[in-house]
Amino acid sequence: MRVRDGWLAACVLALMSVSAQAQDQATPEQGTPDQRALEPAGPSIGFWIDNDLFGGGTDRYYTNGFQFYYFSGDRPTYGNLDWLARLVPWIGPEGVRRYGFAIGQNIYTPSDITRPVPNPNDRPYAGWLYGRISLISEVPRHVDRLDLDLGVVGPASLAEQTQKAVHEIVRGAKDPKGWDYQLRNEPGVVLSYEHVWRDERPSRFGPFEADFSPHVAASVGNVLTFAAVGATVRLGGNMPAPVGALVMRPTMSIPYQEGSDQRAGRPAFAWYVYASAEARAVARNIFLDGNSYEPGPSVDKHPLVGGLQVGLTLRYGSFGFTYAQNILTPEHKGQKSATNYGSVRVSFQF
Repeated sequence: MRVRDGWLAACVLALMSVSAQAQDQATPEQGTPDQRALEPAGPSIGFWIDNDLFGGGTDRYYTNGFQFYYFSGDRPTYGNLDWLARLVPWIGPEGVRRYGFAIGQNIYTPSDITRPVPNPNDRPYAGWLYGRISLISEVPRHVDRLDLDLGVVGPASLAEQTQKAVHEIVRGAKDPKGWDYQLRNEPGVVLSYEHVWRDERPSRFGPFEADFSPHVAASVGNVLTFAAVGATVRLGGNMPAPVGALVMRPTMSIPYQEGSDQRAGRPAFAWYVYASAEARAVARNIFLDGNSYEPGPSVDKHPLVGGLQVGLTLRYGSFGFTYAQNILTPEHKGQKSATNYGSVRVSFQF
């Protein structure tokens, strides 16, 4: 225990030292990061991957997900995509606006994947393959985000092939045998919205910065319909402005983290630890409720669900890296345990 505590203390001291050195490199003419003029941020690319291997290798519930994404740089408009902004009356022409495109896949399985015939009272096998168009609108005190997902649930999502291919590579992985009982093919559409309140500048506690960002969110569609409220707290050094709640959701993950505060002379190294929590009221979740128009596997879901994500983000220049652990309270009756999985995110900003 003493060795582990000493290692953690050494890591924190090292981060503090690097952050302090980066701040000292700024010249007096440049001023503090909060005093510098904003410069346009360039486009960004990245990917994230979720897997319950990081949460104990359980191979249950939400077992794997990935997404590749692109976000444009700062711009007031982007042609015909501005119709997304017009869906929300309070999004005005002021501030910074970005547009994104993504492709991703989520995989869901029951708690025991070795059974050829799954337990009818357990979460069904299901996959979700989707494409996404996104809009982020930033002003100093808040951020609005819209995501429109179009995709497919069922065998056409290729979730079975993906999981079996990965399990053939990973030594000791169990063979999933119940995919013949997955949800049937169904086109899916989800429109998601999130509003995040944020401080114009973080609070300072000695060498640290800290901020607190409450948020509300909602999705509507045949795949997922829910409403949520939550908040994110961060502690670090040279932190970029928060762009979204970092907690993960089905079909509405928030991987994009590059804010608009790419300021002249800003130190290259930034870091923060964070915790993001959310309470959700779920009206529909196709991965639990089953297909919309055809009979098939389903379970009785819990209408109220809580999510927590705790992570560490490191940024150096244009590169960003995040590792996070996610915990989700049981989503359906009879679920044996909370859903626990890890997330890795990597990004590059041009």
